[in-house]
Amino acid sequence: MTSLARWRRPGMWALVVALGVGALAAIAIATTPPGDPMDPEGVGPAGGAALVAVLEQNGVDVESSSSIDDTVAALRRSDDDTTVVVANTSNFGTGAATTLQQESLGVDRIVVLSPSTEQLRALRADATALAVGAAVQVESRCDIGTIDEGDSLIGIDTRYEAGSGSTEAKACFPLTLQADDGSEEGEGQHGAGLLELPSTSGHPQMTIVGSTTGFANGVITQEDNAAIALRLLGGSSRLIWYQPDIADLADSDSTGADDGSLLPPWIPPTLAIGAAGLVMLALVRGRRLGRLVREPLPVVVRAVETTESRGRLYRRAQDRPRAATVLRLATLDRLRSRLGLRRGDPVDTVARAISAATGRPVREVLDLVAGPPPTDDAALVRLAQDLSDLEEKAHRP
Repeated sequence: MTSLARWRRPGMWALVVALGVGALAAIAIATTPPGDPMDPEGVGPAGGAALVAVLEQNGVDVESSSSIDDTVAALRRSDDDTTVVVANTSNFGTGAATTLQQESLGVDRIVVLSPSTEQLRALRADATALAVGAAVQVESRCDIGTIDEGDSLIGIDTRYEAGSGSTEAKACFPLTLQADDGSEEGEGQHGAGLLELPSTSGHPQMTIVGSTTGFANGVITQEDNAAIALRLLGGSSRLIWYQPDIADLADSDSTGADDGSLLPPWIPPTLAIGAAGLVMLALVRGRRLGRLVREPLPVVVRAVETTESRGRLYRRAQDRPRAATVLRLATLDRLRSRLGLRRGDPVDTVARAISAATGRPVREVLDLVAGPPPTDDAALVRLAQDLSDLEEKAHRP
């Protein structure tokens, strides 16, 4: 078995394992949740550490929470003079939203950054979320205490419309259209970047802000972002900063329709088909069924061409011992056949038979067919000539 054949099957299985590991890595990367914007301990451009530091400097007791269970525990310890902010709604599952709605009825205010319509419904907020398409800067056009007339907020990426039942909802940062004459028209008809909903039996006072990046470290100092954030989050002596974790994406509905899986339903069968295809490829390409079959060469190659080619290879490699061995073995094979000897007869037996057929001493014959290798090209040529002469003189007795 050649070295290629010995390494072929292990190499194929190594390739299969490498492909499997690569597939798992791709799945892990594809299912990894996005980064944590507004992380209270994040000091990068998307983090919220700067806002937390300013709130604490203004006397606000900021308590960070990374799960709905920790948030519920913090709410049950004390809910007087408390504001709750849901800073990263990308991991805010509807089950966690329902739990927060039930446990936060006694707080002063809930602030939610860029929630979806499903999350708002779980919080029992009568509002609808609509995409903006790109983060924009909008002026407030309102004065509601936490927002002053003329405030400008950078980073609004979601707009909201209050439902028909929210007659007392206050809208700020309305999205407008530009008329042909340059005037603004349709103010508020395309939703607003901020909604303030009064407290009801289903939720406390709630502020919905269509921006997450607007309060991040990178832009908090621009325009009126910092002032707006301080008014919204600093109105109570205690702030619970709820940063939902990946575990809070699991839906806790009692219907059991959702098992909390992060993978689309078509991923498992696709992976199974891909794995089966890899196994079949490994079996087809990595296993040789049956013995090797000799096939005739498509062209006829003359023996002299093969001999000359091998000779050039030996000469290029300066492998005189190997070339001498080939010449001697070929001579012994031909003389065994000519003198009626068997292929397995030892060299001594063949040398005695050659000596008897040629009349040359046994020691001289042994030096020719089994002597030391030649040391230079001239000696190799003499050896070839002597072996050829020995074959010409050897005849069956």
